[in-house]
Amino acid sequence: GIAFDGDGDRLGVVDKDGSYIDANQILCLLYNYLRGFKGWTGPVVRNLATTHMLDRIAESYGEKCYEVPIGFKYISSGIDEHDAILGGESSGGLTVRGHIHGKDSIYAASLFIEMVCATGMSPTEMMNRLEEKFGHYELVEANLSFAKERKPEIERILMVEKRLPKFDAEVVRIGYEDGCKVYFADESFVICRFSGTEPLLRIFAEASNPEIAKKYIYAFRVLLNLNEY
Repeated sequence: GIAFDGDGDRLGVVDKDGSYIDANQILCLLYNYLRGFKGWTGPVVRNLATTHMLDRIAESYGEKCYEVPIGFKYISSGIDEHDAILGGESSGGLTVRGHIHGKDSIYAASLFIEMVCATGMSPTEMMNRLEEKFGHYELVEANLSFAKERKPEIERILMVEKRLPKFDAEVVRIGYEDGCKVYFADESFVICRFSGTEPLLRIFAEASNPEIAKKYIYAFRVLLNLNEY
């Protein structure tokens, strides 16, 4: 089952057994299909809040995954700059090399159907194979509301004072390109940034299971004294 949003730039997929195939999984499946089955060569582009499984898939083919800020214009620019096969984001938008510089869910759905027909496997079967090879990745998102007058304080804590929660996991890198992103030694991550379209603080966390990801989110909620979302 495939569905589109109202303006045709995002898609949702449900497999024959009722399993939901999320946007991150769609990106991984399509990149693996284009690179591994169709024989296209080139890297992949994702934004800061999109699954790191793409990095591992690219690496397995001797390619690179390029990370860009959030906003599809950066995805399109990255595809051109690096001659990437595909670029996309966890919110559901993607495009491929040689296609339009924007999100096109009709094209993406057609490519997805081609993939299922060409491989003879269901999306779930293909995803299980990827997870057997690269591990399980679970992305959790929280949207935190806050009083308008608190925004400067929150921004100061994150971006000026650069205070971090106390995490149980080993931190290997911190990025401030678009919000605050913490990279952990086990390849999990958490990113905390203001929404560009709504008065919300968005926190995305990816880990091998959702409970770990939720702990990362909770740690930022405690640090910023944001108790509801």
